[in-house]
Amino acid sequence: MANECSLYYKRVFQALEVGDGKEAERIFWAGILTGICEQVMMRVKPAGMVTAQTEKAEQIAAIVCDVYQLHCMRLDKPTGGYEIWVCRLDDEETTAALAQLKTGRLDWGQYHALRGRLCGYPEEAIRHYTDGVWP
Repeated sequence: MANECSLYYKRVFQALEVGDGKEAERIFWAGILTGICEQVMMRVKPAGMVTAQTEKAEQIAAIVCDVYQLHCMRLDKPTGGYEIWVCRLDDEETTAALAQLKTGRLDWGQYHALRGRLCGYPEEAIRHYTDGVWP
């Protein structure tokens, strides 16, 4: 089974040795979300997301999205939990694709392929993920 990005995030978060845990969490999420918002704002990719399921990540996402004038939304995952998504409100195609993720009508491969495209991954990387050979 392919690894999810959240496994890598957790490793980085654990490796941060900045003050107390709350300070490290704040710095970590601010950095991740700023990078995502920068790419979305500059149209490097249509959307971005994190699989963070913490109140702090949601709060920081709202702050960073406000600075970049982007839309931030919370989408429930079909397998449980949720993701925090960022997109441009003037991008109707991306907004429609995110609404499609919400429906729960996509099979596993379709769901993850759409997520990958929204996050700007090349088709080869999406295929590797859906085939289970992600690093």
